[in-house]
Amino acid sequence: MMMMLSELGERNIINNIRKIYDYKWVDDDCSYFLEKNKYILITVDSISKSMHIPDHVDPVKVGYFLAAITLSDIAAMGGIPRYFMSALTLPKNMDTKDLKKIEIGIAKCLDKYNTMMIGGDCKEGTELVMSGIGIGEVNKKRILKRDGMKVGDILCVTNYLGKNSAGYYLWKLKNSKDGAEKLLEVEPRIEEGLIISRHGATAAMDLSDGIYSSISQLKKITGLGFLIDFSKIPVSPLAKKVNEELGISIEELTLNYGGDYELLFTIPPEKWITLKKASEKNNFKLTEIGRVKKGRNLLLKDGKEHEIKERGYEHFT
Repeated sequence: MMMMLSELGERNIINNIRKIYDYKWVDDDCSYFLEKNKYILITVDSISKSMHIPDHVDPVKVGYFLAAITLSDIAAMGGIPRYFMSALTLPKNMDTKDLKKIEIGIAKCLDKYNTMMIGGDCKEGTELVMSGIGIGEVNKKRILKRDGMKVGDILCVTNYLGKNSAGYYLWKLKNSKDGAEKLLEVEPRIEEGLIISRHGATAAMDLSDGIYSSISQLKKITGLGFLIDFSKIPVSPLAKKVNEELGISIEELTLNYGGDYELLFTIPPEKWITLKKASEKNNFKLTEIGRVKKGRNLLLKDGKEHEIKERGYEHFT
């Protein structure tokens, strides 16, 4: 009996693939292997025209987006990116100027984060598909894996949430070019990841698929749950605007949709104040949004605790 991928969803598809191999895969943002006193980090990400790139978006922003989301996985493990490779599938009727702009966008991101392009692959295809491979490193004592959290740890996020999902809804519901570009405006939180790891964070991942997706994945890995305080969520100004103008809930924009690529991490309470001061000194925002606990994932909202059943964004569903 045939089963379509849409009946499984991304997480189950990955689990089925893993069963084919008779060895354990890591459950982290990057694969890694030990080299003397550091881990070498390797990650891959991909985007396609039909699924990820709105029409009429500046190709420079598309290239920057590919590089940024790839390096974001290295940031989530407290690492420093060093090298980048790309694999491009290009339709033969693509304008050469657009390809050049995409590469300029990739180069802008790589230059900003001191990362070197070292090659890749190029093939003909029916639509634009781009993959990025990021290679980095992290001190073996500071690597941020997904399974390091403990009960009582504080759950935190970097910066503000909801800008990218707000851009998505502006693009989809109002055909806004500015909204489409906001959807792709991502920065890998390299400096934030480094400082978080140096100050005792116990686990981290990036918010590519939203907080609800992330805590669901973390619960499967660790068996631990979370209590999230909705009143503490740092909401981006654009998300507030979209909530008022289009009626999309703040919960959907900041917790369920995803696309922010901010860092979600845990840290023991006794180390939180020192880390908070370090973030202020380095001019970036950190917010405590909850705690690690035993049991179910819960959202504290309007004075009541609600079980979190939403799964966040997931491909193929």
